[in-house]
Amino acid sequence: MANANEYGDQDPHDYNGDWFIAPMVFETLVKYGQGGRLEPGLATSWQVAADGLTIDFELRTGVKFHDDTPFDAQAAKWNLDRWVGKESHSWLAASKIIKAVEVPGPMKLRLRLERAYDPLLQELTFTRPPGFMSPKAVDASGKFTKAIGTGPWRLEQITTTAASLVRNDGYWGAKPKIDRVEFSVRKDSQTRVSALRAGEVDMLGGSYLAPISPTEAATLGKDERVTVLHGDPDITVMLGFNLNGVAGDKAIREAVRYALDRETLTKVLYAGQAKAATTLFAPGIPDAGAPQSLPFDPDQARRILDAAGWRQDGKGRVKDGKQLVLSLRIPSTAAVGWQDSRLSAQAVASALAEVGITVNIVAVDEATFYDDLHAGKYDLAFMETYGAPYDPSGFVVGFLTGDRKDPGLWKTDEVERLVNGALYARDAATRAKNYQEAWAVLNREAAFVPIAYRPRVWAVGPAVKGFQVPHTEYDFDLSTVTLQR
Repeated sequence: MANANEYGDQDPHDYNGDWFIAPMVFETLVKYGQGGRLEPGLATSWQVAADGLTIDFELRTGVKFHDDTPFDAQAAKWNLDRWVGKESHSWLAASKIIKAVEVPGPMKLRLRLERAYDPLLQELTFTRPPGFMSPKAVDASGKFTKAIGTGPWRLEQITTTAASLVRNDGYWGAKPKIDRVEFSVRKDSQTRVSALRAGEVDMLGGSYLAPISPTEAATLGKDERVTVLHGDPDITVMLGFNLNGVAGDKAIREAVRYALDRETLTKVLYAGQAKAATTLFAPGIPDAGAPQSLPFDPDQARRILDAAGWRQDGKGRVKDGKQLVLSLRIPSTAAVGWQDSRLSAQAVASALAEVGITVNIVAVDEATFYDDLHAGKYDLAFMETYGAPYDPSGFVVGFLTGDRKDPGLWKTDEVERLVNGALYARDAATRAKNYQEAWAVLNREAAFVPIAYRPRVWAVGPAVKGFQVPHTEYDFDLSTVTLQR
């Protein structure tokens, strides 16, 4: 398998490692099954107290880590204590909600919560940071040394550019049908596609592992040796604004919305493999909200800018002696979820130029891209929803609540109150009401521009049989795969 990014260490309790290797090695208490149903993982059952403040887990017996250390409640508590309450994990509400981890028995784990939080179990399906590793995977100082989990694959060897995993023949569940998986880093997208067509690799795809652009997917689909697989179009691609810069002017955000022809952008940029978006979350995701009215109307965009004092000067627009220029930050590699970022940026810049908005496209490496977002060194940036398609809570916590300095969509007291009202609601009606009111604020403030609902795209070579498109980037499952060479 090809990977677009170099490998960091594989500590499941930080974010340096690969999102695809982690779920092969580390497991969680619960996991998603068919249709978004929560199923047992390392916990065989769980009981939520009537007041929602306590959750008791019965842990799976007979499970061992790859170093033969038994998995039990003490090992589970040790793992949770490594990340719960840590600032680096505050994007995950579970990190702030869990106030105590207790061990009532050798195979019993109890979580005590600060307040009732129904999405907690969904958050515990994430591999990072809720994945479990052997307590012997760290040195005497607590520093991570080796990836030792309970999963169906053992990490045999890893460098910055390659990784080897072998089947865990002692796995408690259904064992993989293949005995080995090799990953190699190939940063260039065209090189990865050529390697697949030449039979040098067997699989590409995902939002982060080895992204396939819509153009590449269309090309690969014409190759009889390759099978291209599309998941549901449940990821929303959008333009986000830096509200602390010039885009803090609502007139500019509204003008950008009217200036973009989302239907045409989607058809051209996604080669018919995505749908024009009108909401923050794709239809079918719980509490996605009603479609917004987002007409393509460049004349209205011009009128809005004129009324706000941004007058045409022959070079663009100017107000109080300041030229209207927006910086659009994009990652220079294809190793991101929004494929074809250069083409997308050029299309956006061209459309905005028609209404007098100048866009400077700034392409930087992926690490710098995320650093720039956190530092506020952008006016526009492509963003995407993430997480399981069954539950929006993970995304809204990160992008609509928390530190105002962190990148997001619209972090205000009003939206945070509504989102928290949804997250901590104990009934579906209250949850839906709060979410819909939050979405109405985002629409009123032109907080972002939804562009497309896109699928996860994978391509496999002729030897690969039985592969199923993962629903997320952190439940990568090869248990159904066979190789017929």
